Amino acid sequence: GEVVVQDDAKPALDPIQTASVIPGVFGSVAISMHNFPASSRWASVYRAIRACGTACDRASSGFSFIIDAVKNKSFSDKLAFVNSGVNQLIAYRKDSATYGKADYWAEPAEILARRAGDCEDFAILKMAALLQSGIPASSMSLVVLQDSKRGVFHAVLSVSTSSGTFVLDNIDNKVVKDTALPNYVPLYSFSTDRAWVHGAKTGESRVASLRGGLAAVAPGEGPAD
Repeated sequence: GEVVVQDDAKPALDPIQTASVIPGVFGSVAISMHNFPASSRWASVYRAIRACGTACDRASSGFSFIIDAVKNKSFSDKLAFVNSGVNQLIAYRKDSATYGKADYWAEPAEILARRAGDCEDFAILKMAALLQSGIPASSMSLVVLQDSKRGVFHAVLSVSTSSGTFVLDNIDNKVVKDTALPNYVPLYSFSTDRAWVHGAKTGESRVASLRGGLAAVAPGEGPAD
């Protein structure tokens, strides 16, 4: 069953390890990549996430309300409120419909100004909101994955703690642990200025099927095949 974040759980934050191979989200093995093709695109978005404050406040009073509302909440309540709040704040719309290209990574203020975005846009806004509410950047990752059940590419925000990894998802207002989502097969992820490619642990068959490699992945654009 699904694991809902409870107030009494009080998980402690774990900074992401700096070793070349780290434990991966969704039971994967994460391998650090230094020249990953999407890293430069992520770098500009991450700079905007860190500088979100005033620009995001001007772009959306709703986003400002979320930031103010979670400042003094517990860790678990911050995750739950930001997840459901951002899910309701903007409309889901594919990048191809909004920007005329299959995979466009928008900055937070741009997403808020358009009041719409696809799955990675929701994750970007959640990272910006949690960063402003005091959650360390090093504990958060934007994870691009394949949903083996729905047959689509998708993106979520993960938050690493000593009690496990929690997932903030635009298709579910409940915050759950990654272990509750066996159909999510991670492909690559970003955190602060780093990138990882994810693979299955030895002996497991949970490997994403990719046509055209990682460069062909466009989260939120429909079926993976």
